[in-house]
Amino acid sequence: MKLQFLGTAASEGIPNPFCKCQICEKSRIIKGKNIRTRSSVVIDDIMQIDFAPEFSYQVMRENIDVTKIKDLLFTHTHPDHFNVGDLFSRMVDYGFNITHPLYVYGNDIAINGCLDVLPGYSHERFVFNLLVPYQSVITSAGYTVTPLLANHAKWEFCYIYLIEKDGKTILHGHDSGYFPELTWQWLKNSGKKIDLAIFECTYGYKQNDRTNNHMSIESVISAQKRMLDEGIFHSSTQLITSHHSHSSGFMHDELVEIFKPYNIEVAYDGLIKII
Repeated sequence: MKLQFLGTAASEGIPNPFCKCQICEKSRIIKGKNIRTRSSVVIDDIMQIDFAPEFSYQVMRENIDVTKIKDLLFTHTHPDHFNVGDLFSRMVDYGFNITHPLYVYGNDIAINGCLDVLPGYSHERFVFNLLVPYQSVITSAGYTVTPLLANHAKWEFCYIYLIEKDGKTILHGHDSGYFPELTWQWLKNSGKKIDLAIFECTYGYKQNDRTNNHMSIESVISAQKRMLDEGIFHSSTQLITSHHSHSSGFMHDELVEIFKPYNIEVAYDGLIKII
């Protein structure tokens, strides 16, 4: 499977346009991998997870033909992940020469939110699918997807996703703090081995290895250890951090040095990984 990061920032982006902190100011000058748009990934050019406010810019920057995307998964409906209004451009009479519907997957709030902004949608353009925690589905593009409960917002089911195809397994693990115990138990009891995992790292150091809502540096390292101890990761599992915030206090290269001793990679906008 091919995994491409469209965006790797937390909700404010880096730099935050309304911020004059040291990280934002340095990022404006240094640019490069320090410039982060809001979080989204594309798998094999045909599956997308989350829909960032910078979506149009992201796909132009990476030269991605998004008319090929068949499946769209929403983790939750916070605005940095749920820029659903842009889907209107895929409606009949707005997007032309589209040959297949986009299959959209998410919780009840996400699906109802899509229906609210896409009145009169046609089934030739959109098919909506409600996901239930811990119940696997096979998507239109042939992926086995299991939504697992995240440790995030309390007013909706927020999902991390286990995604399987052709003998490979990816865990898309944000937005979430240290995972809920039900999710840990499901992963352990499933017997599945993860080849590549994405953990978020919105926080910097918190002196807490089981943070709620988002992960700290310590939470990422602690979760990696538990994954290895419980046999969910194998010896060559790739672990990547994303969803980084200016409030963490670290530039990209500094995060790379922090995570290097743990063999954890730090994502940046445009990074491509193949497993």
